[in-house]
Amino acid sequence: MVNPRASSSLIQKILFTRWPVRLLILLTSFLAAVFGLLAPFFQKEFVDLLTENPQSLHTLMPEIFYFLFPSGQPTPLLALTFSFFFFVLYLAMNVTTNYLGSRESVFMQRILSQDLYEHILKLRTDSLRGKPVGEFVSIYATDVPGATVLLEQSLPVGASILFPFILAPLALVTLFGLPLGPTMILLTLLVAVNLMMAFRQSKFFFLFKKLAADRIGLVNEWIQNIRALRILGWVNAFEKNIFQTRKVETQNRIAMVTNGQTMNAISSSVTFLLNLLAIVAYVHFSAQELSPGTLLALLWIVAFFLTRPFRQLPWFFTFLFDSITSARRLASVMELKNEESSFTSESFSKLKSLEVPNPVLQITNLNLTINQRKLLKNIDLKIQYGEFVTIVGEVGSGKSLLLLSLLGETGARFDSYLIGENEVKEMHLDQLRQFFTYVPQEGFIMSASLRENVAMEYDWDQSKDSQILQSLKNCEFDLSQERVEHGLDTEIGERGVNLSGGQKQRVSLARVDFFRAPIVLLDDCLSAVDVDTENKLIDRLIKGEWKGKTRLLVTHRLSVLKKSDRVIFLQDGRLFAQGTYEELYQKHAEFREFVATVESQQSPESANLETNTPSPPLGIGSEK
Repeated sequence: MVNPRASSSLIQKILFTRWPVRLLILLTSFLAAVFGLLAPFFQKEFVDLLTENPQSLHTLMPEIFYFLFPSGQPTPLLALTFSFFFFVLYLAMNVTTNYLGSRESVFMQRILSQDLYEHILKLRTDSLRGKPVGEFVSIYATDVPGATVLLEQSLPVGASILFPFILAPLALVTLFGLPLGPTMILLTLLVAVNLMMAFRQSKFFFLFKKLAADRIGLVNEWIQNIRALRILGWVNAFEKNIFQTRKVETQNRIAMVTNGQTMNAISSSVTFLLNLLAIVAYVHFSAQELSPGTLLALLWIVAFFLTRPFRQLPWFFTFLFDSITSARRLASVMELKNEESSFTSESFSKLKSLEVPNPVLQITNLNLTINQRKLLKNIDLKIQYGEFVTIVGEVGSGKSLLLLSLLGETGARFDSYLIGENEVKEMHLDQLRQFFTYVPQEGFIMSASLRENVAMEYDWDQSKDSQILQSLKNCEFDLSQERVEHGLDTEIGERGVNLSGGQKQRVSLARVDFFRAPIVLLDDCLSAVDVDTENKLIDRLIKGEWKGKTRLLVTHRLSVLKKSDRVIFLQDGRLFAQGTYEELYQKHAEFREFVATVESQQSPESANLETNTPSPPLGIGSEK
């Protein structure tokens, strides 16, 4: 449910940012209406002068127009000139109004896009409320432009409708003697009909955007997981869901187009009805003679001047309602807030040094609650400089959340968090994260070259490729033996589609090696490599090249545990026990039960750990 205040505040921001320009839009629209009414006045004068009709315009309003004629008496040529002049001004003001609206819409799109980008960037993982990527893409691509339709369409079009509807009846009453009451009642009824049709159309528009967002989300998921869907045999079922969504979307679009055509038909018919009623009313109510000039001016005001507002009226309401729904959807994202935590928000300020004295990392009483569920509970950690720590536990015990909390990516609270002598509460998140490099479970691979994926920089200076090659070599990624035909220039493809699971993980590790931050967080990032590669990565990289770094590795691979300096065992969000593998296995039945469970789930080819304790089995993974 969107907070009405949030959407109202966003609409006010759209309408009143750079308010002098908004007033200029209203002014040009008002001048367009004034000039649009002056043109038929002089047309009437021109025709009456040609037909030598004694009842001409300047006799009706001499105080306004008499000074315009140098000779004191109007001539047909001068009357026609003024009519043409005001008609050109009328068109120019309309064009200016639309131009200003379009320009302000583009300007506001830049502001809203930047606000949305910065807001989403600041949201932590636990604050997204399960919203899919496709929804954010749809809001950015559809609702940011949709909300600024208030400036591109609603404000200029609304003004170009409002001022003619106010001034035209006054002109009809003043110049032609038509009764004001019936004129206003008729216009009000026509506006009410258009309003109802437009409100119905706005519902179709809202469904159109919602269904399009659903379809984009499904297609995005389908594209990203097409290989897995094909292997699992779910392609037909998944595509059927996409087609069904598209079918509902098409049915809604047909209804939307039908309703739109009906609105157009009604607005087109209105002008003919108004022409007839205007002539009948003039003959019935006015005491003035229906001269050719009067008839021309009357029909100009009704058939031309009011035609454009009536044609625009239903679409004005449609776009108004539609832009409000877009603003509400945009406000729903901008309302997402990070729950209060002990971390300071981002405000990038580079530290002078990343050198971290011993102890490198110390945190006391860390707690994490998400959706009123406590996921990490009273965790105290003290990690020494250069220590290699493995973190294990059942699925859902909080291992990955612990790493993310150390990075400030959750709403974790703590009593104190020290990196060296630096208190994290006094840092911005940007500063905190300079101490870390991080490899998530699946690794992050972007659609770019192998070089750019390691350096995380486009247009990398190729004279420095030796650094990238060395990092790849350290991570057991040999270009001569991997499926990379063009070396560092090999295009990886979206989400690493051209790499195996093990290759993705090794490229992610190479990126960590390349950036050389003092603390390395590894979230089960060896799960897709084979046993031989895993052993090489542990011995040559994690315990070799990285021995001067502080390393925390979440793992389900029991073979790694003995090689680590310390094992942290999490259970139900608590730090249940910590120590060497041998100590935990000897002292804690819960840890022995966990080891037995993991062993039963892993390959029967696993080798046993060589310890003095009863031989717990080890798991072996295979290259994916």
